[in-house]
Amino acid sequence: MTKKRLPIIVGAGQITNHERTFVNAPHPLDLAASAVKAAIEDSRCTKIRRHCDTLGIINITSWHYKDPPGQLSEMLGIQPAVLEYTGIGGNTPQWLVNRYADRIAKGETGIAIVAGAEAMDFSYRALREGYPLSWPSPGDMPPPTIGDDRFGSNDYEITHNAYTPIQVYPLFENALRAERGLSMEKHREFLSRHLAKFSKIAAENPLAWSQREKSASEIGTVTKENRIIGFPYTKFMNPIMNVNQSAALILASTEMAEKLAIPKDRWVYLHGGADANDSWFVSERIDFTSSPAIEAVADATLQMAGVETSEIDFYDLYSCFPSATVIGAKSLGLDIENLPPLTVTGGLAYFGGPGNNYTMHAIAEAVKKLRKKPEQFGYLSALGWFITKHSAGIYSGREPEKPWNRTGLKDIQARIDNMKGSEIEIHPGGTASVETYTVMHDRQGTPDYAIIIARLDNGKRCWAQTEKDEGLFSAMEREEFVGKEGTITPGVNGPNMMKF
Repeated sequence: MTKKRLPIIVGAGQITNHERTFVNAPHPLDLAASAVKAAIEDSRCTKIRRHCDTLGIINITSWHYKDPPGQLSEMLGIQPAVLEYTGIGGNTPQWLVNRYADRIAKGETGIAIVAGAEAMDFSYRALREGYPLSWPSPGDMPPPTIGDDRFGSNDYEITHNAYTPIQVYPLFENALRAERGLSMEKHREFLSRHLAKFSKIAAENPLAWSQREKSASEIGTVTKENRIIGFPYTKFMNPIMNVNQSAALILASTEMAEKLAIPKDRWVYLHGGADANDSWFVSERIDFTSSPAIEAVADATLQMAGVETSEIDFYDLYSCFPSATVIGAKSLGLDIENLPPLTVTGGLAYFGGPGNNYTMHAIAEAVKKLRKKPEQFGYLSALGWFITKHSAGIYSGREPEKPWNRTGLKDIQARIDNMKGSEIEIHPGGTASVETYTVMHDRQGTPDYAIIIARLDNGKRCWAQTEKDEGLFSAMEREEFVGKEGTITPGVNGPNMMKF
């Protein structure tokens, strides 16, 4: 490993397509191809196509393909020796960049293209309106993937309706509120102010899906348009998933960039990167207000880059829901009461949440910022599932003082795996206190059911729900129920039930 093989980003491209008609509507790989072409143009090097030896595609959710990397290669007219398609996870763009940086440092890769795209807006609207899209035929079998592709919830959690992000992230948020000792009103004000910063940045970003700036009051006030989805989150606090967006990056070794005469004002260096998983299932976490994996990844990334948090000039912390950014900020030692803007794009709630590929856009935005101010450092984090899979990277226009080398980071996952959470009681009974909870609402904004994680008197953890009770649901949204005691009855072919 030498400084001739420093991993750099030499090209970045993004596409946001707001077209409302379905005639010639681009499918996701069309959008990805456009982003790659934009990245090649951004690199100022027409030789990229001939020298690309690696192509990695982020998992696409809005359409299925027989062979995504193979099909994209054919569309681009390139013949990379390495073709890879990731599993599901918002961590995968940064994880893939870290992976290819390792290969570049070892001399195994000279030029790598990474890309991802979603056309969920097109596909959803076409389905709703009965319009037949003439997109490529899906394969009979899903294509092979790389990375950890396990499902994010176990059967016990699924039984208690905790298997989608809108159901699980409010559990973290309510635990954070209780830990900070905030009233419901003060907590709503905090969330609204926090996200208003994101909305302002999105409003100034021409690639954002939503470019209308929302005030803190608008974000936090419950209306017919801005209903509660999973308490305490309003609709404007949730990610926008129905978007048509794509992004692509071109990675190279400094050696190859010099060989191809790629201008140095295109170069952005990776200074550090790390990856790790928390305890896989939410049931197994130590608590719901911290992330040992984010802390370990942040420490490792900063240490590898040789910088302190105080030297980071800007952040993009994964923002699927506010709790993710707050836990990320806590892990970095940032002041929660005085947080800086934690996004360079506008975040998933306003810029857009293109499936697993959001962080590719954040990296592309960071590249633009660092070309203008190459002395700065940017810290970007990405996560998958329920604060489960984590990756981070530090970028700068400065040349690193040492070669890229992550061999000293191998023990991170082993340390996290040795941290044991609470023992789980599948069929609990007796007195228990609420550890965290949420109330889910239907599409009309009416409270529908509660999800509870509780602690039994013996210290074991369990999941539960409640009877459908509008009065109880209303109380759970007015009063602090974290720490409240109730009685658990074990479920029979269904969820455990809790009464207060």
